[in-house]
Amino acid sequence: MKKYITLFSVIALFFVGMQNSVAQEKKQRPEEIAKIKTHDLHQLVDLTGEQQGEIFKVFVDAESNMSAISSQGQNIQASQKTKSAVLENTNTRIKAILNPEQYAIYLKSLEKEKDKVKK
Repeated sequence: MKKYITLFSVIALFFVGMQNSVAQEKKQRPEEIAKIKTHDLHQLVDLTGEQQGEIFKVFVDAESNMSAISSQGQNIQASQKTKSAVLENTNTRIKAILNPEQYAIYLKSLEKEKDKVKK
């Protein structure tokens, strides 16, 4: 009987451990998110290799800042103002990297995303 209880305990601990690891995997690192966003932007405006590297750095910085803001536990208004400032800075840096034609396409895609969120 003792062996069955021990076996059952080991199996239960195994499943609890798996659930924790799955939950941690869902939380993506800023580099992973930046890679996805860079790829999406590349698909949208056909970035050069140099632009991809620079955009990736911008997105990593932005995602790192956003996750830091979220983890600070500020009040909602202060958090929103800080996030807004990060987004403005990110868009300014992106505008400096992209040519005017690419930036116009990027802005249009942002507007489409805003419209989808509002609906």
